[in-house]
Amino acid sequence: MDTSKYWAKSDKVTTLVIHNAALREALDKLYELGYIEKEMYELLKIACEYHDLGKINEMFQARMKNKKLHFDLEKEIPHNVLSLFFVDSERVNKINPEDKKNYVRMLFAILYHHYNSDLMRMVSSSKRQLENIFPQDAFPDIQDEIYSLPIGIEEEISEVIGLKDEKAVKMKGLLHKCDYAASGHYPIEFRNDFLLSGLEYLLMQWNNPANQEKQEIQSAEEFALSEQDKNENERATVDWNSLQYFCKEKQNQNIIVVAQTGMGKTEAGLLWIGNHKGFFVLPIRTAINAIYNRLRKDMLVNSDKIDEQVGILHSEQLEYYTKNIEGSDEDIYEYVKRGKQFSLPLNISTLDQLFDFIFQYPGYELKLATLSYSRIVIDEIQMYNAELLAYLIFGLEKIVKMGGKVAILTATLPPFVKELLEQHLNIPKENQEVFIDDKKVRHHIKVCDKKINAEDIVKLYLKNKEACKSNPHKGNKILVVCNKIKTAQKIFDDVKELIKAKYDKEEIHIFHSRFIKEDREKLEKEIIEFGQTGNKSEDVVEKGGIWITTSVVEASLDIDFDYLVTELQDLCSLLQRMGRCNRKGLKSVFESNCYIYLQIDSADLIGKTKRTGRRGKEKVYGFIDATLYELSKKAISEHEGILTESQKQEMLQKYFTTENIQNSYFMNSFKKTYKYVSEIRPYSYQKNEKKLREIVTETIIPSPVYEEKSTQILECVQKLKQADLSVIQRQKLRNQIMKYTVNVPYYHWKSYQDALNSKKTSGRKAKYYEPIQIGKYEKIKVMECNYDKKGYSPIEWTKKTEDNE
Repeated sequence: MDTSKYWAKSDKVTTLVIHNAALREALDKLYELGYIEKEMYELLKIACEYHDLGKINEMFQARMKNKKLHFDLEKEIPHNVLSLFFVDSERVNKINPEDKKNYVRMLFAILYHHYNSDLMRMVSSSKRQLENIFPQDAFPDIQDEIYSLPIGIEEEISEVIGLKDEKAVKMKGLLHKCDYAASGHYPIEFRNDFLLSGLEYLLMQWNNPANQEKQEIQSAEEFALSEQDKNENERATVDWNSLQYFCKEKQNQNIIVVAQTGMGKTEAGLLWIGNHKGFFVLPIRTAINAIYNRLRKDMLVNSDKIDEQVGILHSEQLEYYTKNIEGSDEDIYEYVKRGKQFSLPLNISTLDQLFDFIFQYPGYELKLATLSYSRIVIDEIQMYNAELLAYLIFGLEKIVKMGGKVAILTATLPPFVKELLEQHLNIPKENQEVFIDDKKVRHHIKVCDKKINAEDIVKLYLKNKEACKSNPHKGNKILVVCNKIKTAQKIFDDVKELIKAKYDKEEIHIFHSRFIKEDREKLEKEIIEFGQTGNKSEDVVEKGGIWITTSVVEASLDIDFDYLVTELQDLCSLLQRMGRCNRKGLKSVFESNCYIYLQIDSADLIGKTKRTGRRGKEKVYGFIDATLYELSKKAISEHEGILTESQKQEMLQKYFTTENIQNSYFMNSFKKTYKYVSEIRPYSYQKNEKKLREIVTETIIPSPVYEEKSTQILECVQKLKQADLSVIQRQKLRNQIMKYTVNVPYYHWKSYQDALNSKKTSGRKAKYYEPIQIGKYEKIKVMECNYDKKGYSPIEWTKKTEDNE
């Protein structure tokens, strides 16, 4: 059969033979990189050849020649249905005669490479009218290439749909991947031949700090080559630590690793990925951006191939690139596409960018098939709530069954989470390790059985300030961490008022998640700069000041304060917060440096506080698991004084057991979510219909910001109306508007809307602002609210429940 006579695309260039050759090239690349085994490669060669042969029909070919003609489902049978009749079962079965399902799997992969909910009916209908679909007078050369489908094939295909048949999922996913790469004219994968040499280059920099300028001229690749010519005495003297060596040695194994803050988990995770395709998954975008920048600046120095090596995957990817990456608009756009197509060998990602495949939307198989030959690092797993943990563990279970490798790297791993991982991932004990160094004692805790308050904070600050007069080497950097933004804002006001009585100018700052983007980025840089341990020579730098924050500092910021003053939330959160104090263990712990306030508002405890709604339905309020909180309170009350790294782990092992938390809100929520996701029917959801994170926020411009910046905002709005803007130009204009936005709880927005529409408000009537049109179907809302140095806060139109963040 001469497929060069038939069109695959309407561009008048791409024939079936050209398109199939492009698929084969993509497939060959996957095999060359070692990403697929021999049998799957041979099966996919056939699938790539057959997948579009159904386009050899009169109606499709007519549409390819005349763009004015459109697909009509009432008259035309989709080409993916017709392609089934070209599949030679004998040829397929010869590849592995013992596996009789390969033919059915291939039919499934080809049939569903374009989704329609009515495909099975179309198959049944097509079987009865083959002669009419492929008339001999119109297609004489293909008559010997058409095969009848077996009786009952529809039921057999239905049996391989879904996650239970991993081989079918992989075949369909890889067919998608090859097809998209061929149609989009982009490389299906770039080779990872740079990461290990880049890490060795980093090691070289650590060994030669005095010769930094000279070494920055040498790329990672050049360094790797130069090292080959050196003898053992000439090579680097500083080596990887025990954690990093363990991960490097276990590259081909699934592992669980617990290591205290500051031991180099990022390098360990990258060493475990090695020169393989990898995904480094973190819970927070700022942490992703930070690792990406470290890779670019410290490990891939002078590399001009960054756009073929590493990328970020999160909801603000395009915005981040347009702000931070140099290059033409076309280059940046191409870089973004490579990330979204999963072509880059190393990806730093959020959970939701990868694990939405668990909803089994049409085409989900591509993502899962890619992960099946990848190494996935999960960093700080304890940061995920019960629902996200259930999604994550369910997804990891499927990835491991498909052949992917998983590394859990964290500073804090509760035993009940570890047991869930062991249960679902079957990771052997020899691949689990804890790395603790008690030589450096970092924390001396003081337990305060009362609520956090400004008076105690100011008292500590002023006491230290006085001590600094006689001891100039004493630091006075105090980090305050509150469970709620509202609490942080009140503490900020109270601290400023108390200190103002004695000093006019003091370093008092506040940082949380409800600043507009522009201010948040500025504050992030300021707290990171303020919170450095020391200078490049590792000399401790003494500073004085107070930063009042929330949980946003727990994992995303590399900061090192002298003192921590915090509310108790739970042990995992507490240990993360403690990691922001005396991070490197270079400061004295003769006196208390961590002050933990045990009492919190009872309304914040979930699983304990319940109210009845208007319709009599019970509602659950709060955000801190009551069981975990009570266990944490008991644990920390027994450990006042010096707290070693081993003691921290012992606390977790003793209190956060499966037995202790089995009836908690957290565990009940985990079980409910895991059961729900395990019962999802394939293709019952459309892509983006379900989200891992059910976001209940509204993106708004605060009214004080809008009134100050309206001229700049409206100028950008006018420019966005220009029809000839490129995607990148449009994004840069959007950035100029979006930097004035903040995400607020939906009920804040709802309360404002109610105030606009109701006369029953606590004071004056709310002011209406016209939404900002930034796209054909996208508007940014402007909301009347408070916004000042403390960030956003709502106007109390009506009485509301409190929230965290």
